[in-house]
Amino acid sequence: MICEILHCIQKRYLMNSEIFFKSPVRLVKVGALSCFLALSCCVSANQCLMASDNSKSDVISKSDQVKQKSDKAAQESSDKSDKSDKKEGDKKDAKSADKGKEKEAPAKPEPVIENVVNVQPDDLVDKPHEYLGKNVKFTALFSGFNTLALDYKPAMRPAKTHLSIMVYRSKKNKIPLSELKLAMFTPPEKDPETTLLAGLKEGDTLEITGKVFSAALDDPWVDILRLKKIGGSTDDKKADASGKAKINDTKATDPKNDKGNGSKSESESKTPAKN
Repeated sequence: MICEILHCIQKRYLMNSEIFFKSPVRLVKVGALSCFLALSCCVSANQCLMASDNSKSDVISKSDQVKQKSDKAAQESSDKSDKSDKKEGDKKDAKSADKGKEKEAPAKPEPVIENVVNVQPDDLVDKPHEYLGKNVKFTALFSGFNTLALDYKPAMRPAKTHLSIMVYRSKKNKIPLSELKLAMFTPPEKDPETTLLAGLKEGDTLEITGKVFSAALDDPWVDILRLKKIGGSTDDKKADASGKAKINDTKATDPKNDKGNGSKSESESKTPAKN
């Protein structure tokens, strides 16, 4: 390419003037000029090649940097996911260990109540001053919840922290014993006593252990220390009895039993009587 360019230049100079043929000095100058032009073209070509190589290397280096950054980002994300998985696994293990401990943990023993006197509810109502400051224990039928034992200043038990229970006078005489004030500290939501209180029905037999803390208005005011349900209501007994009766009725009316009895009678009729 360069030789062709030089050849064209020489032709132009030779065609435009006849001086080049007459003066050898000027011919030398033209040759030198053509050499100079050839060298400059070579240098520019080399510079272009170098620039293209540099641009290619820059592009390659930039692509390598992008790949390295993407690889680092992928590694960091994978490390974070591994760490999060490990944390979740550790949390699950800790929760399972806590649940295992809760299951293995024995039930809390009931507090010991000393010097308990067994009484009847009527005796408490008749002689409240004799039992003042003593621990008493009695059984009665559950009547319902009320507010008689709450927010009375001489025997203060606030309604915000306590609840009040009423019982019947006796099993035969289902009249509420309003003279007997029974107050109880409201248990927490997850406490077993909360489920016990929520499931109480009218007529359930309760065993109450408490302390007579006041005899205001000549009535016994008792703090319930322990509450147990030892018997269901008559409605529950009736429901159980009706369920058993239904089961017996279904057994009696079962066609399978009739078929069995019929087959037995047929076999007996077929067998001849022995003389």
